[in-house]
Amino acid sequence: MKIIGVFPHLEKPQAVETAKKLVGLLQNAGFKVVMETQSACQIGREQIGLEKKELLSQIEFGVVLGGDGALLSLARLIYPREIPIFGINLGHLGFLTEVEDKDLKFAIDKLRAGQFEIEDRIMVGAEIIREGKIIGRLVGLNDIVLSKGFSSRMLRIEVLIDHYLTGTMAADGLIISTPTGSTAYSLSAGGPIVSPQLPALILTPICAHSFFTRPLVVRSDSVIEIKFITLPNEVILAADGQEGLELEAEDIVKIFTAAHKTKFVRFKEKSFYNILREKVKQGKL
Repeated sequence: MKIIGVFPHLEKPQAVETAKKLVGLLQNAGFKVVMETQSACQIGREQIGLEKKELLSQIEFGVVLGGDGALLSLARLIYPREIPIFGINLGHLGFLTEVEDKDLKFAIDKLRAGQFEIEDRIMVGAEIIREGKIIGRLVGLNDIVLSKGFSSRMLRIEVLIDHYLTGTMAADGLIISTPTGSTAYSLSAGGPIVSPQLPALILTPICAHSFFTRPLVVRSDSVIEIKFITLPNEVILAADGQEGLELEAEDIVKIFTAAHKTKFVRFKEKSFYNILREKVKQGKL
C-alpha cells in the first residue's frame, strides 16, 4: 500500500473541501493517506495526522493543494528525499501544478494504475561562507535571489563562475534561477525563458546600473561565487522568495545545482510550450 502525503494550502477558500474530497478518493483507491497533524485537524481527519518529521520519513508520494507557490514549498520541504510530487491547482493557471480540481478522480485512477511519468527538475543550492565556515544553506526549485532589502543603495558585487571573474556588477540584486524558475522572477527582470529540460542555470541582474550588464546562461555544473565590494545595510539571500538569510559584508555566497532533484508526477502529455502559449494568451506573461 503506497503512502501518500497530502499538503493543503488551507488559506485557499476551497482547500478544505477539496482536501476532504481528495483524502476520501485516495483512501477508496487503496492508498494510505497522511497529513501534518494541524492540517488533518483543520479538515476533521485527526486520525491521519502525523508530526512533520515522521510524515516526511514515511511518504512515497506528495500531493499539494494550492498554486505554484505551495508546490515550491513542498519541493523544498521534502528535500533531499526525491519523492514524486504533484499539485492540484486551486489558483490561476500555473506552470507547475498538474491537476485541476475537476480532474481529481482521473488523476487518482492513473496513480493507482501506475499510468504516469516522472519528470525530473533540477534545483539550485546556495551556501553562505563566513570566516571560512559554511554558516547557512538554502535550496530552491525556482531560484536563489540576492537582493538589497529596503536600502536605497545598490549592491556592488564580483561574480565568479568556476573561479573565473566574469566582472563586477552594480544592481539592486541578482537572480540565479533554474530553467523551471526562468518563467518566474527572472522573466520579470528581463531574463530568458529556458526549457525545463535544459541543464542550465540563469543569472539575471535586477535593475543593473549599466547598459552592458545582461542575463547569462551557464552550464548546470558551474559553481557561481559572489563577493561583495559594497554592501547596503540589509542584504538578503532568499530561496523561491519564501525563506531567506541575512548576509554580512565579508560573506561569500556559492551557488550551484543542488545534489537532488524535484520529481514531478505527470499524468498526461502537458507540453511546457502549450502552457507557455496559454499564459501569453491570458496575458499572464
